[in-house]
Amino acid sequence: MTVTWTVKVVNEWYEKYRNKNPGYDYYHEAHKKFGRWIHSASYGSCSWLREEVEKYLESKGVEISLITSAVIMFCGAMETEVKYNEQVYEVLKEALRHISETGEDIIRDHAKVLIELITTAERLKSSIVCSG
Repeated sequence: MTVTWTVKVVNEWYEKYRNKNPGYDYYHEAHKKFGRWIHSASYGSCSWLREEVEKYLESKGVEISLITSAVIMFCGAMETEVKYNEQVYEVLKEALRHISETGEDIIRDHAKVLIELITTAERLKSSIVCSG
């Protein structure tokens, strides 16, 4: 089982055009046009990321409401939406940068990709949808 993160506005663009012309590769077109917009990981990796992000942010003294808003990104089995919020995206990227430098290999790779995805969402001022 996997968890998938998508940049909401890019996913909406993708669905709109994919439905108009099902034979065309809009997945790669969206990547070229917008940058990293989708990523999947196992439930285990998602849970591990959540724990590491939460632990890092708590160690930095980040306020609990901001931590709560950030860890929604690691929803697991249900669908959630991380609303566009510069502060939330910034603390997520900070925690994920830390994980990408200190975590184990698989978690490092997921952290690096999620930083790219969050950066795309920031640039587009978009929410991020997490679904399991």
